[in-house]
Amino acid sequence: MDNFDVCIVGGGPAGYVSALKCAINGLSAAIIEKEKFGGTCLNRGCIPTKVIYSKAKYLSKLKNPEYGFSVDGFSVNYNDIIDYKEKVVSTLVGGVEKLLKARNVRVFNGTGKITGKNNDNSGFILTSTSEDGLKTEIYANNVIISTGSSPLMIPSFNIDHKNIMTSDEILKVREIPGSLIIIGAGVIGCEFANIFSEFGAGIKMIELLPSILSTEDKDISKFVQKNFKSRNIDIMTSVEVESIEPVEGNKGAAVYLKTGEKFTADKVLVSIGRKLNTDGLGLEELAVKMDKRGKIEVDSHNETAVKGIYACGDIINGPMLAHKASYDGIIAADNIAGIVKEKDYSVLPWSIYTNPPIGTVGLKEGDKGLEGLDYNVGRFSYAANGMALAMEESEGFLKVIVDKKSKRILGATGSGADIPELIAEITSYMHFGGTVFDIEATIHSHPTLSEIVPESALDSIGEAIHKVNPRTAKKN
Repeated sequence: MDNFDVCIVGGGPAGYVSALKCAINGLSAAIIEKEKFGGTCLNRGCIPTKVIYSKAKYLSKLKNPEYGFSVDGFSVNYNDIIDYKEKVVSTLVGGVEKLLKARNVRVFNGTGKITGKNNDNSGFILTSTSEDGLKTEIYANNVIISTGSSPLMIPSFNIDHKNIMTSDEILKVREIPGSLIIIGAGVIGCEFANIFSEFGAGIKMIELLPSILSTEDKDISKFVQKNFKSRNIDIMTSVEVESIEPVEGNKGAAVYLKTGEKFTADKVLVSIGRKLNTDGLGLEELAVKMDKRGKIEVDSHNETAVKGIYACGDIINGPMLAHKASYDGIIAADNIAGIVKEKDYSVLPWSIYTNPPIGTVGLKEGDKGLEGLDYNVGRFSYAANGMALAMEESEGFLKVIVDKKSKRILGATGSGADIPELIAEITSYMHFGGTVFDIEATIHSHPTLSEIVPESALDSIGEAIHKVNPRTAKKN
């Protein structure tokens, strides 16, 4: 039996990062992965969608060239784009494998399970089962569970992975459908609506809640909805899907609403949530605490109720984000190594890749965390920024929330060219408790989009330089 300080189950952004961090910390580490390293993010999520997103954005420029240019006679080969997507994914997966090898992390290809405790209770016994049924036993003093999530399957939706698909299958489609119905207008639904509408598919979005991107700031939701409607993306909100059925003869699918309405399309994408991959890991037998959904209960060090077993990523509390998962993995790896750290999600940025993209960090208007706080809101438009105009990227805004008394940055959100990079700057200020005056004291190069950051922050105290009517009060 192989002996390790740590064995990680799952090789996604939480798993492989924690394995590498354990090795950096001087611990012997093993990792069990049944598919490809990188998890959903690298293989079926963040990276492949962003490859296609970048091509959709380029196509948008070809169809609407900048001043002084005309483009005639271009063609699109979507099959080639998918080939390139596969190449990028393969390159990055290979990179992760090389990193694990370089750090002497032992790799076991198979499905992992904790099968018991060592006789003296000093560690755990795990089993890795390969595709051909070969079992390998592994001993580890500590275990990190990082098995991620998968698309939620609803029986009445009859997902056949051909015409009625999840986000996993739609990334494998090699021809743009003439029509696409998207069930769910959250982050995944909106990103795919943006991509496929640009490539010419007729898009209908069906959302149960009253608005699209309902977890985002209301200004963001309204901004994206207006943008989508200008691109002839049909949006239905506050409606519930009763069932989805394949059309006879493999000619698409039909969506039936509880109102009695019926809509058909060449393809249907179901993007209504994700299921936690915590079944069959042997956790119940060890009395690891989980809720009804399978979410694992952990403390501030990401350790479960069972000493020595840690959990990270989608399967614990917090948003399902790859970078949050990696952060979780580092927290667990450091604590196992005796480097005591407590996690803190209060300054956690995220991005949504519509066109233009969206970026957010910290608190936003409507959050419970702002209740009872006295705050101001600053806002600045891309249309007032010289670089944005030079780039012909004048659509968008940045909005900053500031504590009225201390002038400390509480959060920021916006939509516009390169907004995730602007949010990254604000994230750094927030991490160190930065204020409006810290941003003002930082010299920003001209001309850059980054100048929008100090203008937005200063607008919260009525001192934006390039704004005629500054905002100094919070929105009613």
